[in-house]
Amino acid sequence: MSNSDLDTVFISSKENIRYFSGFTGTFAFLIISDKKALIVTDSRYTIRATEECPNFEIYQIKSGINWIENITKQIGTKILGFEGENLAVNMLEQMKSKAPNVSEWKDFSDPVTQGRVIKSEEEVDIIKRTINISDSAFNEVSKVITIGMTEKEIAWEIEKTMRELGAESPSFDTIVASGVNGAKPHHTPTDKKIEDNEGIVIDMGAKYEGYCSDLTRTIYIGEPSKKFKEVYSTVHRAQLIAIETAQPDMTGEDLDALARTVISNAGFGENFGHSLGHGVGIAIHENPTVGPTSKNIIKPGMIYTIEPGIYLENWGGVRIEDMMLFTDSGNEILSHAIKEVF
Repeated sequence: MSNSDLDTVFISSKENIRYFSGFTGTFAFLIISDKKALIVTDSRYTIRATEECPNFEIYQIKSGINWIENITKQIGTKILGFEGENLAVNMLEQMKSKAPNVSEWKDFSDPVTQGRVIKSEEEVDIIKRTINISDSAFNEVSKVITIGMTEKEIAWEIEKTMRELGAESPSFDTIVASGVNGAKPHHTPTDKKIEDNEGIVIDMGAKYEGYCSDLTRTIYIGEPSKKFKEVYSTVHRAQLIAIETAQPDMTGEDLDALARTVISNAGFGENFGHSLGHGVGIAIHENPTVGPTSKNIIKPGMIYTIEPGIYLENWGGVRIEDMMLFTDSGNEILSHAIKEVF
């Protein structure tokens, strides 16, 4: 704020609300100026906000009260920054109409989220513990997957095990894609039963103390075919080259190209349609982006995934994903779940 002409910032995304205040409820806003730091919520969460946000003044919304006008008049707001990437247009227009005393509203999305890109030592420690939960859950559940289990049953076992290991929740809907379903990168688990001699793509993650993990492994039931070994080894090689070759000051585009070149040279370029990776933190997808058009510079302290994949319609797919902490000397691999080598 001190580097801008704003006198007040309005924070509305749940990720940034938790990051700046520690609030874990589902309804709140933060309003911050150089004079005040307020958390705005309703009667359902006032006690929780008091307990979780000791550095914030609690403002309780009540029916019929124009809270946005009251607060901005109290602060003396003239230029207010908001999260344009999060705030719905209808709500923004309503707030403008209810606070005519605010002369200018400016999108302040990038500066608000920028602090989350470089992780602190405390954040890295929490994320490592989060990763350990999902790694341990995969190692445990992958050993008991048998022919006849359904994709839904495997997904449930994964989610149940993560919770038993201390997770608040899954960090996203668990993906279990067996056989031909592996060709769909974001397949939703079904009642399809696991069969002999087929691959299974498992994409899973835990949430712990507000932070996310993200892990993908591809396993095989039975004796892997020559084609499966070829596809799997190509993806594995692409991932390893991207992990080991990454250097400070590369862009997300540079890092993506390291893996994409390997896959393209093997003849599968058209079958790798998504980005190589994405940042992970309080949100499962956040900066830095790591893809074909990512211009952001990869810097020490960033945590992100490297997850190349190959997807062949009517056959299946392979994806391998690990989380990285970028350091002065390159990638530190944070994921340690069992990884097959075919």
